[in-house]
Amino acid sequence: MFFIGKLTNTEIDLIKLAYDHEFKVFNKGCGFLSIDCNTTAQSDILRKGKVFLKKKAGLLKNFLLNKPLKPQNRQSEKLEIINFFSQEHQDYFRNVCQELNPEAIIVEYIRLAYLVKGFDKIGTQPLTLIDTHDVAYQRYQRFRDNGESEIKITAQEEKQLLSFFDVILAIQNKDKETFKKMLPEHHVIQVGHPSQPQKHEFLNKSPINITYVAGPNSSNKRAIAHFLKKVWVKLIEKFKYKIKLHIVGRICEELTDVEIPANVQLIGWTNDLENVYKEADIVINPVYFGTGLKIKNVEALCHSKPLVTTTVGAEGLEHGINNAFLVSDRPEETFKQISTLIENEEIRKDFSDKAYAFACQNLAEDKVYRELCQVLNKST
Repeated sequence: MFFIGKLTNTEIDLIKLAYDHEFKVFNKGCGFLSIDCNTTAQSDILRKGKVFLKKKAGLLKNFLLNKPLKPQNRQSEKLEIINFFSQEHQDYFRNVCQELNPEAIIVEYIRLAYLVKGFDKIGTQPLTLIDTHDVAYQRYQRFRDNGESEIKITAQEEKQLLSFFDVILAIQNKDKETFKKMLPEHHVIQVGHPSQPQKHEFLNKSPINITYVAGPNSSNKRAIAHFLKKVWVKLIEKFKYKIKLHIVGRICEELTDVEIPANVQLIGWTNDLENVYKEADIVINPVYFGTGLKIKNVEALCHSKPLVTTTVGAEGLEHGINNAFLVSDRPEETFKQISTLIENEEIRKDFSDKAYAFACQNLAEDKVYRELCQVLNKST
């Protein structure tokens, strides 16, 4: 794994504890760092070397993929896709690939697509794959339409960047169809977000724990602020002390200017999402603009939790609407759906069972990674 960014000492220590492979990082500010996960002495951890990073699930998701990537051109007031280009990173990445001669390269996010441009001219011809996460130009349009900033990119710019790759990874079915129309000659596959389905013990307890898990972006902030104002105050008026709302994740850092009603607890960042979902009775995701696949919904379903979301939140999971989970786009309807789940233990249990069945059929690793494994196996 070739990681462009900086790691804190805490992150380095956690990587040492979690991984049994050598872990090396390209760090623009400090040169080329190597973290040997089998070495405990700090002096042996950081040394100059070549970049070769092995990616494993869990820690990288928490510490690397959530770290913001800053544009190289800091003079630009507009955040455009071209601002992320770095000749230094591209040249070094080419040197690494020439030496390691990898059979396949997966690039995370379209903003790093430039790394593989011109590989055919340097004699390196690995299978190249781009993990898109969403349709970038649609994301820009949706955020702009809602008055929020996002990386500016046009459909034509996105098409050109995607054309550098042999295989395009779409995170959900609608994105897959969009990419196939955009580049009909390219190989497009669907690779969602896997999570291990598990059935937590169903507990009928009081107060009912309603949970919202989210990161710190404008879409999440507006979603939960709207929910608190339009739905939660009515739920509190009806159920009073019988319910509570836990807001979990770095979204809490963004709510300093949002009025927090009664029975709401801001949990903040946690490494123990397992316990968060275990303790949840109902999970909500009232998002009304965004793109891609909503990972918090995947996690809720894989933890067999009754889920109430929106049409936007259900994108990529449409075949489970009002069967594996509930969908509503109007506050009054959301209020009714959550009220029913609060009042009726059997309905909560039924949606818990349906969520687990849906997750097993659609969201387990063997289902999600099937197409990707087939592509990689053919390349070797």
